[in-house]
Amino acid sequence: MRIKSILLFVMALCSIAVFASVDGPEANAGHHDPFARVFEFFFLILFLAVIGRFISKKLHQSAVLGELLIGIVAGAILYPLDTPVLTVFRNFDLIEEVGRMVTQENFTYTAAIDVILAEADLKPEAAEKLRNLFVKPELREYLIIGNSIRFISSLGIILLLFMVGLEISIGDMKKSGRESIIVALLGVILPFAFGYFVSLWLLPDLDVGVHIFVAATLCATSIGITARVFKDLHKLYLPEAKIVLGAAVLDDILGLIILAVVTGVVTTGAISLTEVAIIFVKAIVFFAAILWFGSALLKRTVVLFARFDRAQVKLLYPFALLMICAYLADVVGLATIVGAFAAGLIIREEAFHLSDTIGKSQKESLEVILAPLEGIFAPVFFVVMGLQVDTSLLFSWDVLMLGGILTVVAVLGKWLAGLPLKKGLNKNVIGFGMVPRGEVGLIFAGIGKSIGVLDNMLFAAVILVVLLTTVITPPILVRLLKK
Repeated sequence: MRIKSILLFVMALCSIAVFASVDGPEANAGHHDPFARVFEFFFLILFLAVIGRFISKKLHQSAVLGELLIGIVAGAILYPLDTPVLTVFRNFDLIEEVGRMVTQENFTYTAAIDVILAEADLKPEAAEKLRNLFVKPELREYLIIGNSIRFISSLGIILLLFMVGLEISIGDMKKSGRESIIVALLGVILPFAFGYFVSLWLLPDLDVGVHIFVAATLCATSIGITARVFKDLHKLYLPEAKIVLGAAVLDDILGLIILAVVTGVVTTGAISLTEVAIIFVKAIVFFAAILWFGSALLKRTVVLFARFDRAQVKLLYPFALLMICAYLADVVGLATIVGAFAAGLIIREEAFHLSDTIGKSQKESLEVILAPLEGIFAPVFFVVMGLQVDTSLLFSWDVLMLGGILTVVAVLGKWLAGLPLKKGLNKNVIGFGMVPRGEVGLIFAGIGKSIGVLDNMLFAAVILVVLLTTVITPPILVRLLKK
């Protein structure tokens, strides 16, 4: 088994080397399809994801952790080799700002580059790499690759949130009970408050919106990681397990609403109670409208859709609903992942039990049919997140200090959330079961970086929090449950 692991690690290093070696100008000679290189990078990212998942499985960790770590390792190797596509990944917001200044503010291309690099908080070597990228004749091709991989990454994350919603029913949420609601509410309020004041204390010169976003990244809980631990130990029957999973579901919903509110507040540039109320109402109304559609029109529209294509209705209808809900969420000013989660929440298996006048429904469940799509595209998001982590910052004193303190308050906030519960419950199991941020924390970090509220240092610090909370939780839970 060790030989297999070593061989796979060597293969990963070889794929990273290919990633770097094919990036030279000569690599484009003879290519006429502008997306040919996109397929190449898609393959390499998937290959890295598979290796990361294998290694994490052998270490008894979550697959998400393996995908993220392999991305970080690949980025650490590639960035010093001056890989242009990686430079695009890490500086997309700056590249887009240059384009905006040229097209909307009548800057010359050179002047826009000078202004952006002067204002950007980049190390000298990173700024030089970006300046060299701007003048490369192959810049257009690199941007096509970067934009395409970003699209695939976005598709992966909305598929992931859709599948999370698909596995949750409104009935299960209602049954989670009073204890789950208490843990969920405190598990959001306490980490948010701790995160905000720690960020304000350590980074007093930054805007209030930044402190709010940093605090928001600590709110959510990764239901997948905790559920996997309970399942592997055959402890899902415990009342503590049911409380944790119910609270994690509510945390995800509250976290998505908080993300929508915070993103809206940050992008407006000011904090207004009226603006916060409007965004919050938008989120509530959007969820209410989607839930109404699910109860009143879902079955009818499935039947109508099936009349046109009965054979593929279980694949095409949910995917089409996912796309339109993600779009509508963006239209009303919410994150697309909010729409994706809502779409999954209203899809019900029984809605696809069609009558004999249309034909028998497919035997496979919706999860079985749709899971391969998420399995292909979701890993891209986590590997790309890892590629964007600047390891020179990740292990700098400032990031280690900020990430370490945020990790402490992130753990403390979730652990304290279980203390008010009634006697007879193992409150440590409940508290630590809520600790991992996993993929949800990565989603927050990715959105924060994409809208420019998290700089490279803050992004690295949030990634460090995600890594630490994801790694420490399984062994702690195993120890507590075995007792």
